[in-house]
Amino acid sequence: MWRQILVGSVFVVIVGGSLAMSKSSDAEVLTKVGRTAAMQVTGALPDRAVVAGPLASVQVGDLIGPDDKVRVRLKTDAALTNANLIVTMPQPGVVKLSGKVDTAAQRERAVSLAQTTTGVTKVEQEIAIPEGK
Repeated sequence: MWRQILVGSVFVVIVGGSLAMSKSSDAEVLTKVGRTAAMQVTGALPDRAVVAGPLASVQVGDLIGPDDKVRVRLKTDAALTNANLIVTMPQPGVVKLSGKVDTAAQRERAVSLAQTTTGVTKVEQEIAIPEGK
């Protein structure tokens, strides 16, 4: 944050100084100020490799846990549109599914999606199906 304040202050000083001391036309002054400011800002930025290197090693899927991955898969699966499922993770790698679905096929689909999710080692299910379905 202090770096942004420093760069902003330098920009204001450059613009003010250039406008106060110059007797050239406005276009020339603005061009000169723009080039000087661009050089100052570019010089203040860190090397691209230093910033991009660590970020490139992070995968988007690494940022969310297995239970969140299961939730996303269940919510986005077309076969489970009417399902009311709750996903918890009682232990690392263990996902517990509870709630209600309309059919046994939906229950099987939910369990299958959870079992095939990266980071899940075991699935416990307490999914209810209404009687007669």
